Amino acid sequence: MSLAISSLLLLIAFGAICSITANNGTSVLSYRLGTDVLPDAYDIWLKPYLLPTDGARRFTFDGEVNIKLHPTQSGTREIILHKNLINITHAWLYNNNNTSRTTQLIRSDELAFDEITNKLTIRLREELILNNNYTLHFKYSGKIRDGLQGFFRLNYTDSAGNEKWIGVTQSQRIDARTIFPCFDEPAFKATFTLQISRPTQYNTVFNTELLDSTPDGDERFLDRFAATPPMSTYLVAFIVSEFVKHGSDDLKFITRTEYENKTEFAYQVAERSIKAYGEYTQQPYKELGLRIMQKAGSPKFPHNGMENWGLVIYSDNVLVIEPGYTDGWSNKEYTLTIVVHETAHMWFGNSVTFAWWSYFWLNEAFARYYQYFMAHKLHPEYHLDQQFVVNQVHMIFGIDAVNSTQPLTSPEAQIQSPIEIGYKFSSLAYAKGASILRMIANLMGVDNFDMAIRAYLKEFHLKNTVPADLFKHLKHYWPSTPRFDLDQFLYDWTEQVGFPVLFVNINADRTMQLTQRRFLLDRNDGSNDSLSYTIPITYATDAEPDFNNLTARFFLPKSIRLFVYIEKPFKWVIFNLQQSNYYRVFYDNTTLFQIQIALLTPQHSGIPPTNRAQLIDDLFNFARVAMLDYETVFRFLEYLANETEYLPWYAMFSSLPRVSQRLTLQQQKPFVTYLNDIMAQVYEHLGFTGSNFTVLDIYNRNKVISWACKYHLFDCGRKAQQVFDAFQKSGNKPTPDFRETLYCSATRDGNFTYYQTLNNWFYNEKMLSEKQKLFRAMGCTLRFYKYHYDNILRGNISSEYAVMGITPMYAENPENVDVVFTMVTDTIERLAERLDGWSNVATVISDIANYFTTQEQKKLLDNFIVKKGSLFGSSISKLHDAVSTVEMNLKWAQERLPKLLSYLESRNAVAINSLTTVLLICLSLVHGLL
Repeated sequence: MSLAISSLLLLIAFGAICSITANNGTSVLSYRLGTDVLPDAYDIWLKPYLLPTDGARRFTFDGEVNIKLHPTQSGTREIILHKNLINITHAWLYNNNNTSRTTQLIRSDELAFDEITNKLTIRLREELILNNNYTLHFKYSGKIRDGLQGFFRLNYTDSAGNEKWIGVTQSQRIDARTIFPCFDEPAFKATFTLQISRPTQYNTVFNTELLDSTPDGDERFLDRFAATPPMSTYLVAFIVSEFVKHGSDDLKFITRTEYENKTEFAYQVAERSIKAYGEYTQQPYKELGLRIMQKAGSPKFPHNGMENWGLVIYSDNVLVIEPGYTDGWSNKEYTLTIVVHETAHMWFGNSVTFAWWSYFWLNEAFARYYQYFMAHKLHPEYHLDQQFVVNQVHMIFGIDAVNSTQPLTSPEAQIQSPIEIGYKFSSLAYAKGASILRMIANLMGVDNFDMAIRAYLKEFHLKNTVPADLFKHLKHYWPSTPRFDLDQFLYDWTEQVGFPVLFVNINADRTMQLTQRRFLLDRNDGSNDSLSYTIPITYATDAEPDFNNLTARFFLPKSIRLFVYIEKPFKWVIFNLQQSNYYRVFYDNTTLFQIQIALLTPQHSGIPPTNRAQLIDDLFNFARVAMLDYETVFRFLEYLANETEYLPWYAMFSSLPRVSQRLTLQQQKPFVTYLNDIMAQVYEHLGFTGSNFTVLDIYNRNKVISWACKYHLFDCGRKAQQVFDAFQKSGNKPTPDFRETLYCSATRDGNFTYYQTLNNWFYNEKMLSEKQKLFRAMGCTLRFYKYHYDNILRGNISSEYAVMGITPMYAENPENVDVVFTMVTDTIERLAERLDGWSNVATVISDIANYFTTQEQKKLLDNFIVKKGSLFGSSISKLHDAVSTVEMNLKWAQERLPKLLSYLESRNAVAINSLTTVLLICLSLVHGLL
């Protein structure tokens, strides 16, 4: 007798209240599954409906699954697993050790489902027999969702203009349970086989190779796939589409037909990275458990890529390089790093998987680390080993210095609900995790680290791990006996939040006093400011200028003040070599002054770009939290007049907006003179054209010219127009890396012809990414902003481009902040129609207000809210927040900028041709007195 559970859904939904566990007298939901029953294998059958002819069933699917499982203890009377957003219609349990097979035809009153925990409980009439194997069978149905989770649908337009629909999956974090009932936790590894009944014109790809396709009636075929290795449910993936395959038997790319010949670079990176990881880990990919590797593109995807074992799915723009559009250095770096990242997961995450989401960093820290350092081995021209410092360490410092930060490893009890699991998907798991791995690797020696990682991967192949499993191998391969508490060190950097500042004070007798304090952006935000860390100490001096030895000279223990004597006389000292270790360094004034002298000498005294970038980033952040004044920072940055390397300028330009956006138009005059002085050499060095530049030079050119033209330095706008004219006359376009920068720079001060040219190109352009570049560049116009804005309001520009067209009008032109605000607020009702709602308009107003620098501008905002605030409904809160932000910014500028402004005005009053020469003379005189 079959059981029509669909008629008894209320019994399932409300027949049982979710499990409750007592914790200190407080009842809490129990989200975790027990281990009294474990899955061994899943055999999944699916029938998706994607065609218009499917009628009301379109975008739904039917499913069946056989779950082979076994009990781990006697007396088991229930099976608990997960399901979500699927309707179970039939369920059976079979005893595979019993010839009669059927153990229980499951009735509706034997099922209990909790919607909050997604737990499906099956009550058994008889105990499961220990050492017996069982099969749990479900028939069910579900929806092919319209979001980007679980089994979802997407549409795109092919090259012939036809609309196409596909079905794609994204099972991470906990969405495998929306595709089939399962034990949806990472520790429950099992094998998976799949059969999909699909329309004739479609094809299917799965984690594994296709075994056969057979007719399935109604113009459908049944595709049957081989079994996966034991893996976690979140790695199950498939695509139902009209995509094509190309490549070798070992590596296949799956894309839309029109992209088939545009993935050569991504394919080459994938091929080389698979081989490189195999050699590095001493575990070739095929020995992990899957023969085939497939890389698929998707028109839309929730992430850059997802590491499903054997079927990595990417957003199309990762794999596809459009000649003349997305084939610049930065585009290829994006492809390189993402492909290398996802390929790393075949070893770090798929073969060896974290035991629970609280240890998520064990997957992502490794993938992010190798994304830079394995990619650097494959393509050293990108200098990704150096870029790691500014792209990852500096970036994550800002996130790790606030109250909302989190440790890499959280207690399992704190990570239970879907929201809590989502909490671990933070950039901390990626960037901080990778930074800590880099620190460990350099401290123990990269060769030792590599041996530890190989041993870790070998021991836990096809298993799950916790951090202690990794630490065991790190400690085993740590060179010699550590002269510090290694367990405490590992705890400090993975289970504590935040990071410290190392304070360096050097006495005249060459005795260094080292202390520490946790770095926080706001010491009153509720963070624990008493935390301390085991800090590895590395340093170099002019007497011992080795910046490549990254092993620690010694460690600063927690909460200890340390005095260290340096035997060899020295003029300068730099701590935290290559910024390899995860902390900032605060020098006493004299020591900082000596470093500035060193940077002003030829080749910056051999101090590498990573440490020069570190100094700049640290100083700006110390000024941000009032540990020192901005005058000190800007005095130090005079050395940039002789700097042409990318990393220090990247650190400069990343931090500078915090100051430049707070300056009034009058205050910007001495600031612009300062920029003119320190940027002259790098601007002349890079220019608008030229060859024989490194990749980092090309990146630096974008930033230098953007800032130079924004503040009308060096006749930059006229030069931009000349270069623009030359390209237009030749019929060519600038390289993709430089295109938007040049367009914006030429349009800013140019006559209407430049704007109109970009406008014509915009309307004729088909490539989305190029249209976006063009429209952002059109917004850079200094004089024709009204024409540009009217285009947006009249509907000549689709709403998707509206905000990106408005932002540059004020962000790229400080002179236009007032007029743009007035123009926007005078037409607020029409703008709300164009932006599809008042919430979006409130966001625009708030962003413009963030550029306000005077009380008069604040009054404009106050008056607007009084006059028009009622139109915004609940979104009025965004405007009130904007007022608070303006007040805070004005107060900050009033308190923090006067000394800087005095310095800028006084230095600019010195009528000397070469400021750097004067500095060197002055510094050498002072140095002689010290």
